[in-house]
Parts: sequence; C-alpha cells; structure tokens
Amino acid sequence: MKKTYFISDLHLDPSRPHLFKLFYEFTEKIRSDAEALYILGDLFEFWIGDDIIDLPIGKPYFPVIEQLKSLSDAGTKIYFIQGNRDFLIGEHFMQRIGGKLLPDETVIDLYGTPTLIMHGDTLCTDDKSYQFMRKILRLKIVQKLYLSMSPEKRAQKASQVRQKTSTRTKQKNYSILDVNQQEVEKVVSRGAAETMLERSDDDPKGEIKSSKSRGVSFLIHGHTHRPAEHDFLLEGVPMKRIVLGDWGEKSSYIVAQENMFELIY
Repeated sequence: MKKTYFISDLHLDPSRPHLFKLFYEFTEKIRSDAEALYILGDLFEFWIGDDIIDLPIGKPYFPVIEQLKSLSDAGTKIYFIQGNRDFLIGEHFMQRIGGKLLPDETVIDLYGTPTLIMHGDTLCTDDKSYQFMRKILRLKIVQKLYLSMSPEKRAQKASQVRQKTSTRTKQKNYSILDVNQQEVEKVVSRGAAETMLERSDDDPKGEIKSSKSRGVSFLIHGHTHRPAEHDFLLEGVPMKRIVLGDWGEKSSYIVAQENMFELIY
C-alpha cells in the first residue's frame, strides 16, 4: 500500500556529511512505496538562491537535487514548504527536482483527514525578535538586494546571520522558542475555514460543512526540533498537533497511509 512521508529540519550542510548519507538512505528506503513526500522546510542549513545550482558553490547540494529528481521520476510526488533557513528556494529549484512549492500554510487531504501542514516558525509568536526579523527577511526588496550580491558574498552573509541567530537562540528562554498555543488554535481555525470554502466552491449549491465535523483536525509542522504528538481541544473538538524532529544522528519523519500514522524520531 502506498504511503505518504513528511520530513523537516534536515539542515543539510557540507560541514556535516553524515546528514547527506542519512538523506540518501532515507530516500532509497521510501522509493518503493512513497506516494508523496512533503518537505516542510529547512532541508538545507541555509539556501542562498536557486542560481547557485549549476555553479561551483552549489556543487555540494547537487546530489540532493539529483536524488529528489530521481525519486520524482520514480513516481513520488514531492511537495515543499519553505523554512526559515531555505526561504529562497523557488520555482527553479522545484523544476529541477520535479516538485511543487506550497504556500506557508496548506491544507491537504491525508487519506480522508483534513490536515494543515506548515514549517512552524510562524507559530512561535512569543519570540518577538525572531518574528520581526522574519518579516524583514521576507520583504521582496530585501531579497532582491541580497540576490544581487555575488554567491560568495551571499554565503558569507548567511553564515554571519546563522552565527548571530545561534548565539541569540541559546540566550533565550526555552519556552519562548516553542509554539504559542493561541496561535496554534488560530491557525488551525483558519485552516478549517479554508477547507470549508474549498468544499463550498466544489459544490456551490451544497451544504457548507461545519469546522467541527469536517474541518482540520491534524496539524503537522517542524521548526522547533521537539518531536512529539500533542492533543488539544478546539471548541470542544479533539485536535492533534504533530511535531517533526530535526535530523542529527538519525533521521526523523512521519509515515502515513490509510488507517496508519506514525512519528519516527
């Protein structure tokens, strides 16, 4: 039976070659039964622009692109949501791997269960300095100025930002770096509303189903590096939030099929 896989926060980087090995082993393992693979951001430690793919500076990442393209050619549908480290991945990258870029918040039908998927950084609203920086870095004018630099200069800038953010993160309270439950509930409610709208558009004359009976009941995300399953109630309705783990000594992923769901970390 075909399966759907979810991964996030691999942080592939030439300085950690074992992660590339884990990635290769994982993609080979799922090749025979993967109906779809969802990459929920931070595939790379940082990504400085799609134009590096065929340049010498992009050579370390070429095997990853080729491996994903091979998986796509074998019949696996590949979907990607940008993370906070690789938000410059764009359509050119997607074309090279045979994948599709999804919006930051996307509702999918996971074997009959409406499921909201996202990277997860926007849920950490208590970390106000990060959210401010995120808004700045997502501005088109800022990205345009950054991409106008040489690849070598961009790599240097990215490394500097990574070092600064790593230092600041270590100084922050542990709880601030986690998701805000109120934001989780707001996002899930928004996802449920989007699902209802889609159903209404499919059948304009039909009854609009309520979020309580037919809306989003699963949320899958990464970013926090805290793999777990969290149950909560939203307007009295049971909900589940599943957090993917980051990759270190071993891989972390979700595997789902009809009547089966498992978080592995």
